[in-house]
Formats: sequence, C-alpha cells, structure tokens
Amino acid sequence: MARIARVVIPGVAHHITQRGVRSMNIFNSREDKKSYLKILSELSLREGLKIHAYCLMDNHVHLLVTPQKEDGLRKAIGETHRLYTRRMNFRQKVRGHLFQERFFSCPLDDAHSVAAARYIERNPVRAKMYKQAWNYEFSSAKYHVGATKTDPLLTDEKWHHSANEWKELLREEAKEIELIRRSTKTGRPSGNEKFIKNLEKASGRVLAIKKAGRRSRGG
Repeated sequence: MARIARVVIPGVAHHITQRGVRSMNIFNSREDKKSYLKILSELSLREGLKIHAYCLMDNHVHLLVTPQKEDGLRKAIGETHRLYTRRMNFRQKVRGHLFQERFFSCPLDDAHSVAAARYIERNPVRAKMYKQAWNYEFSSAKYHVGATKTDPLLTDEKWHHSANEWKELLREEAKEIELIRRSTKTGRPSGNEKFIKNLEKASGRVLAIKKAGRRSRGG
C-alpha cells in the first residue's frame, strides 16, 4: 500500500521511525547515541514536542511523540536528523545522506499508543540483544519500569502505568504490532473507527483504508 502525504495532528500521539541509508548504521558508538539524544532533547523543548517513548538501535530510531503544532514533527525530528547528519559528516570528513528518505510517521489513538510504546521498547528483545527490554541503555524502558529515576527526554503527561504494570507488559509483544507497522509505513492513522473519523474531520482528508467494493457484472 502506497505511502500517503504526512498526517500531523497536534495533541495526538504519533509513532516515528527512520532507518539509515540502505539500513546502514546511524550510530557507531554510545557517544553517537548520546549526541543524537542531546540534539533531539534541545529541539523537542524548543518546538514543544512531547516524547513518551524511544529506542535507538544501531541502524534505526523509534519514537512515540505528541506534537503541539502541525510543523512540530518536521521542525523537531526532521531538524534533529539534519543536524545529527551534519555533525557526523563533519566528524568523519564525508558528505551525503545518513538517513534513508524522510522519516515515517502515523497518528495513534490511546490504545495503539500503548501498543506502540511496547513495540518501541521491545526492539532490543526482538533483536536478541537482551532478554529484558529495560536492560538496554538507549531506550525509555528503563525509566518506565523504575530502573532509573530520571530521563530528561521524556514527559509523563500521557503515561498512566506503574513500573510493575509496565514491566509485565514488556514481557510480551503487543498484539497490534503488525497494524502499527503497516500504519507507520503508509502514514495512515492507527486507531478505532471513531478516532479515524475525528482525524478526517480535523485534517479535511480521507484517511481510512477504503474497502474493496464488489465488481459490477458486465452486460
């Protein structure tokens, strides 16, 4: 299914992901990841972007964020990736793109936001790097299960789970994972019918996937 023009709804959570060119590494060290998070933190604060969950893998990033304005994703995420690329190119004395295409995104209702956060934080488990998601350093999981007391990148505004509740949720994959992957790839919202209709009204666009109709018989 084709990717649609980006849909950004202020006040609604969005799943963001982007890979390196040809799935090559974006990050080659802990310092690279720290540098990325520093840029993201500064620009998110400037643009009012609220970050609820994240995970930095070597060749891609995942974020769960809520923009406060329509250009919030572009000005915070897009600019973070531009500045990080420039910094890496300068350090390595090279030119060219680091990230593959523009970042993928999709709006999420509350239930799918929870599923997306689980999907994001379980990345190191799916990659067989760790058995427990909260043992990975560059992820919001460690904060959400109480393994660390602070994470300056995150906002607790939309977080309604205790540390123990979240730890149990992270032990298993969210059942909505394939729907979230598909929605993120196409840019269409992931949520119930009422949520999607409300977004269509707010954006003035048709966002629901049209069901294939029955073909009329010729003659």
